[in-house]
Amino acid sequence: MYNIRVIVICSIIIFGLNNSESQTYEVEVSPITIEGLGGLHSYAVGTCKGDWLLVGGRLDGLHQREPFASFSADGKNQDLIVVNPKKNQVWRAPLSSLPKAIVEQLSSTNMQYYQHNNKLLCTGGYAYSRSVEDHITFPYLTIIDIPKTIDAIKNNKLNDSTFYQIENEAFRVTGGALDRIGDIYHLVGGHKFMGAYNPMGPEHGPGFVQEYTDEIRRFKINIEGNYSIEILDPIHDAMHLHRRDYNLAPYLSKGERELMIYSGVFKNTVDRPWLYPVSITKDTHKAHEDFNQYFNHYHCAYLPIYDSREDDMHTIFFGGIAQFYTEGDLIVQDNDVPFVNTIAEISRDSEGVLSETRLSSNMPGYLGAGSVFIFDSESPLIDNDILDGVQISDELIDVGYIYGGIRSSLSNIFWLNTGTQSEANHIIYKVAIRKADESSSATTVAHREFLHFYPNVVNHYVRMSIDIDNLKDLEVIISDMSEKTIYSHQIAKTELMIGRNYLKLEDVAIGYGAYNYIVKIGSKVLKRKVIWSE
Repeated sequence: MYNIRVIVICSIIIFGLNNSESQTYEVEVSPITIEGLGGLHSYAVGTCKGDWLLVGGRLDGLHQREPFASFSADGKNQDLIVVNPKKNQVWRAPLSSLPKAIVEQLSSTNMQYYQHNNKLLCTGGYAYSRSVEDHITFPYLTIIDIPKTIDAIKNNKLNDSTFYQIENEAFRVTGGALDRIGDIYHLVGGHKFMGAYNPMGPEHGPGFVQEYTDEIRRFKINIEGNYSIEILDPIHDAMHLHRRDYNLAPYLSKGERELMIYSGVFKNTVDRPWLYPVSITKDTHKAHEDFNQYFNHYHCAYLPIYDSREDDMHTIFFGGIAQFYTEGDLIVQDNDVPFVNTIAEISRDSEGVLSETRLSSNMPGYLGAGSVFIFDSESPLIDNDILDGVQISDELIDVGYIYGGIRSSLSNIFWLNTGTQSEANHIIYKVAIRKADESSSATTVAHREFLHFYPNVVNHYVRMSIDIDNLKDLEVIISDMSEKTIYSHQIAKTELMIGRNYLKLEDVAIGYGAYNYIVKIGSKVLKRKVIWSE
């Protein structure tokens, strides 16, 4: 006799879209392929005179579900890579010539990093360490002289003279972010992960220890001449700072630099993304709980833009992973948090009011998670990392590039990932931007409806409930993850009523596994994934 476990969130929320507003910017992305570059995601990057220095990251796709295969040593990037996208050139040097502690950290994934002048600061990171024969988060800050390191790689003369490493437990963080306000560095959020990753949790198979920092760790670092560090008191907040794998973007308000945490995972009580942002000033932070971000929840490429004429701040996010995505004129909530192709913008006006719009263009596929936006060396910048919106007109201008990240073959591969369903993206995308035409429409959340499923795999039926505001014929389709239809049923509008409807689908003889439920009613298409397992 089987014990049946149905993994399903009982409701899907469908939001209507209001097209009454205009988007601020239009973007175009166009591919560039450089021979010999290869794919990479979750890496650190520094730039100098049009050259990129790529450090760490993964060469494979999404981490596999089998603990023995997740974050394998073979998937580590064990080279330092220099790329010049305009010259179409790539140079590489193996890390193996450097001291062991530097090699291990700089071949890790999800380091926090920040470029100040010609130095790249890298903290933490997660990878297999041969020194301890286990996966760990590294307790290091490594400072890299970018131009000297690039020159050494190009001339095949890499040595440890262009690196400086400090060990301190405060740096043992992965999946957070590092940035700077004034003379204070902020290591924001993230977690310490010790042991082999196991998606089934530490009680099943290989165990691990995961500790969120729940804080902003603050430092003063002298990176010129004699290196030194002063550790300041952290800002601790077990609620709002309990985040990792988010986007931390620079942010100007009345010309003053701040930072903004956008989304991230996971909430304290449920494995879902945070929807509200948190702003950070030099000495404090503020949660904006009255605003929800519906798109682009995990780390992805982002482009911050500041228009000093209106004191408006805009941040554009490119693809990645999110709890919400669009289907036609609807926003769909998917609590499995799939890969998405959404390009969206969060804006703050001079009164401090936040808003979100989904741009009319999309990423070219399920792409963007773990990617980075890298500015063009000739882009008009403020503080070296914010695009000057005053310089953006209605003519397209090239402003930068998106490189790397995970490219997924399907929107949701988490339950069947064996390593072949995704890859590290090797294509560079050039990004051009212009002020949007007044007729360009944005999408904003307007209302919501509910759809529920209650499957019974043993007796071969499914109960469903749905809210209907307009009587039209309804069709239910069930497909497998390859989108092959295995069940369909028509329900005439004469069998429905305005409001909540409770329906029973008979003879739904499907086995265990993951299935898509699709409901078509008029022009609406509602979709939900249900997983049946023993």
